[in-house]
Amino acid sequence: MTPGARERRLEILTAGGLWLGLTVLFWTGRSHSFGPGDSAQHVLCALLWGVPHPPGYPLQTALGWAWSRLPWADPGAAVNGLSGVLAAAAAAVLYGLLRRAGARRAAALTGAALMALSPLFWYYSLVAEVRALNDLLALAGAWFAAEWARDGRPRDLWAFAAVFGLGMSHHPTFALLAPAYAVWVFSRRVTARRLAEAAVLSAAGLAAPYLLLGLRLAHSAAAYNLFEVRGWGDLIPLYLRLRLGGPARMVAGSGLLGLGSFDLGRLRTQTGWFLSALWTHGGPAGLALAAAGAASLWRRSRRDLLAWTLWGGVSAAVFIVISSQQLFVCDQAYARAIVTRFYLLPMIALFALAGHGAQALAGRVRAAFSWALAVAVIALPLALRPLSLAHDDALLDYARALVRDARPGDMIVLAADDSIFATLDLELARGEAGGRVFLVPAMFAFPPYIRELRRRYPSLVLPPAGPRGLPEDWALWMRLNPGRAVLMEPSLRDTALRLYPHSVPQGTLVRVETRAVRDNPEADARRFLAAPETWTVTRWSIRPWTQEVYVPEARRLQAEWLGSRLDPRRDRALIGRLKLLLASLDAR
Repeated sequence: MTPGARERRLEILTAGGLWLGLTVLFWTGRSHSFGPGDSAQHVLCALLWGVPHPPGYPLQTALGWAWSRLPWADPGAAVNGLSGVLAAAAAAVLYGLLRRAGARRAAALTGAALMALSPLFWYYSLVAEVRALNDLLALAGAWFAAEWARDGRPRDLWAFAAVFGLGMSHHPTFALLAPAYAVWVFSRRVTARRLAEAAVLSAAGLAAPYLLLGLRLAHSAAAYNLFEVRGWGDLIPLYLRLRLGGPARMVAGSGLLGLGSFDLGRLRTQTGWFLSALWTHGGPAGLALAAAGAASLWRRSRRDLLAWTLWGGVSAAVFIVISSQQLFVCDQAYARAIVTRFYLLPMIALFALAGHGAQALAGRVRAAFSWALAVAVIALPLALRPLSLAHDDALLDYARALVRDARPGDMIVLAADDSIFATLDLELARGEAGGRVFLVPAMFAFPPYIRELRRRYPSLVLPPAGPRGLPEDWALWMRLNPGRAVLMEPSLRDTALRLYPHSVPQGTLVRVETRAVRDNPEADARRFLAAPETWTVTRWSIRPWTQEVYVPEARRLQAEWLGSRLDPRRDRALIGRLKLLLASLDAR
C-alpha cells in the first residue's frame, strides 16, 4: 500500500470512527417519545408517512418513514435516533472539510467535536427535527463546493448542485447559504454548459423529494395531512407555503417583515438573543478559537474566510431581521426558544473557524498539546454536562395529563405547537386520546382544518362558520354539544377567566363554566399535587433555550391559580406545598 493510500485509509477510518462514536452517544441518549415544538409532528409524520406543515419536509419524512420500517423495538424512538445518525455524519463531514483545508487531525477533531457536543447541536441530535438533516446537507454542499474550488473536477460541481437542490427542497433557510457556496463555486471559472448542467441537477434535487411525495399521495391518502395536500397540484403551494395558516402565521407574517412597521427594539432584542446563544453554545473556548481561526485564514486563505463569514453572517442576519419583526405574538421566553433552533445553521461557521483556530494553535505548540485540546473538548462535555433524553418525557406526560383530566367526548382547547402536536401523536399514532376532541382556535379560519375536524370527530356539532371561520363562543359549543365540557390547557387560563369568570380548575385543565358552580378548591389542589408528573419538571430539569419552557410555564399558571383559591387559614399546608412547587418551576 502506497503512503498516499495508507493516509486516505486512515482518514476514512478516523472520520468513520468519529461518526460511529457520536452515533452511539446520540442513540443512547435519544428521546423515546418526542421533544418540544415540531418534534412530535415529525415523529408522527415519519410513522404514518404524513404531510407536516409547509414546506412539507418530504425528504425528512420519507427517510424517517423508511427508517421506522426497520425492525426496531420502538419505531418512534428510532425516528428520534435518526437525527443522531445524521448529526454524527455532519460532524464527520466537518472533520473532512477541515482536513482538506489543511488542518491537522487533532485540530479537525477539535472543530468537529466542539460542534457535535455543543448543547444546542447535541440536544437536536436526540429528537426528531429537521435540523440534523439540514446541517448534514449544508456541510455536504460545502464539501463538494470546496472540492470543486480546489481541484476543478466536474463531478464535484455536479454533486454540489444535487446536494444544493436537496437542501433547498428540505428547508427554506438553505437559500441563505448561497452566497457562501458562490465564493467556492465561482472561484473557478464555470462554463455556461457546466452551469446549465448544475442548474438542471439542482432542479432535480429540489423536485425529487416532492415527486416522491406526489407518488406516495397518488398511492394512498396520508393519515396525517392537515393542509389537504392530495395530489400533484398541491405540491408547489406546499413548497411555497402559500396555504400556511394557524399558529404558523406568527412566523410567516403577512409580508416579508411582518405585520407592521419595522421595529428596531425587537431587532435589538433578537440580536441580543443570538449573541447570548453564541456564548452559551459556542462557549468561550469555541469563540476564542474561532477568532484565532479567522485571523489565521486572513493570512492563509481569504477565500475560505470569506465563505465562512458569509455563511455565518448572512444566515444569522437575514433570519434575525425577518424573525424579529414576526415573532412578537407569543410569550417572549417561548419565542426565544423557537428562534434558537435557527441558530444551528450560522453556528456551523463558528465551529469551522474554531477548527482553523485549533490548527493555528497547533502550529505554535507541540503535537501533544493539540491532542490534549482535542481530548478535552470531547471529554469535558461528556463528564461535566452529559445530555440525555432517554428518560425525559416532559411533553408526552403533559399531553397525557390533559387526556387524563378530561372525559371521553370533552373538547380540549389547545394553544401552542407543543401541545397541538403532542396530542395529535397521542390520538393518531399512540391511540391514547380515548375520544377526546382537540380544538385549535388559531386554525378556526382555515377551511382545511374545519374539514379535518368533521372527518376526525363526526359526532361533534360545529357552530356555523362566519367570515372569520368558526366562532370561539364556548358557551355556544357546549349548547350544540350537550354533555361535552369545554376544557382549556393551563396556558389559556387568563383568557378563560376573562371571558368566563366562573371557570374552575379540573386537574391540569381549566373547565369553562358560564355560571357559578359548586366546587372544592382544596380537592382541586390536592388532585393537582398528587398527579404523577407534577414534580418531574422543574427549573433544573428544563433547558431554557428549548421550547421545553412551555411546560413549566403552563404548570406554573395552574399552580398559582389553585393556590389563590385556597383559604390561607384552613389550607396552610396545601399552600406551602404549592409554593414549593412554584419555586421549582420558576426558571427566571
